[in-house]
Amino acid sequence: MVSPPATTTEIIQLTAPSHFPIKLTPSNFSVWRRQVQSTLIGFNLLGFIDGSVQEPAAFNDSARTVANLAHLVWYRQDQIIISALLGSCCDTIQPLISTAKTANDAWKRLLASYASATRGRIISLKAKLTKNPRGARSVTAYLNDMRSIADELALAQCPVSDEDLVVYVLTQLGEEYNSIMSAVRIRETPISLGELADIRTDHERQLKEADDARQSLMASANITQRGSFGSRNQ
Repeated sequence: MVSPPATTTEIIQLTAPSHFPIKLTPSNFSVWRRQVQSTLIGFNLLGFIDGSVQEPAAFNDSARTVANLAHLVWYRQDQIIISALLGSCCDTIQPLISTAKTANDAWKRLLASYASATRGRIISLKAKLTKNPRGARSVTAYLNDMRSIADELALAQCPVSDEDLVVYVLTQLGEEYNSIMSAVRIRETPISLGELADIRTDHERQLKEADDARQSLMASANITQRGSFGSRNQ
């Protein structure tokens, strides 16, 4: 079980502007959730929203005459977290948790309301990842876009492995990069997106050198042809 704050009397102050500055909207739940979880982990308070810190008994005796200090501390800390969560939600979402009695209750309501929306976004991002041809974009811009999609999936707790991401990229780069795909297939170890970027740079250099050589050869052939034509007309 996760322990509450370091001492039985310590209360950690949290405010939305300082600790949860990203406001929750209907479209950014994954990012907002990561913000909240990371902050609460840093303060050792995550257990208040995930339920692993249990509410202590309100009284120390069966007659319910001796108040339990641990419960008072827990209650105050829990209410501070609820307040911070409320302040970090946009106006249209605040009513959803305004009547929540505990931080855990508020968190469950938010998860229940936005889990399906998050699932829909995950499906949409995965579809975009598998059907996102490079088109007219530069390779650098394309790699950055694919990495951005993968990062969003990771925030939604649905990470894509580097190996899978590289496959998605290579199959949509274009035919001129088929040789790189062939090289990746025979590698004994997976290739990262960073390595792919380096290989792509070297590949583009080779393509440019080959194109320059071809242009130079064509120019030389044209000069020779013009010279030969001029000699015949003299």
